[in-house]
Amino acid sequence: MAKVTVSIDAELAVEVMVLAGVKSPQDAVEPAVRDFIARGHRTEAHGPQGHPHGGWKLSSE
Repeated sequence: MAKVTVSIDAELAVEVMVLAGVKSPQDAVEPAVRDFIARGHRTEAHGPQGHPHGGWKLSSE
């Protein structure tokens, strides 16, 4: 699988690392993104009609 590099706020990375119980930002962020995608797919399957992302919004903030 191809890899990409992104920059995120250090505090966000640390928070995800703590929640995931891992010691590396890469080890924390990749599963978090996979979980986000899985939740989106579950919400699409069971969520409100007409809302493609079930309330999740991606933001640049």
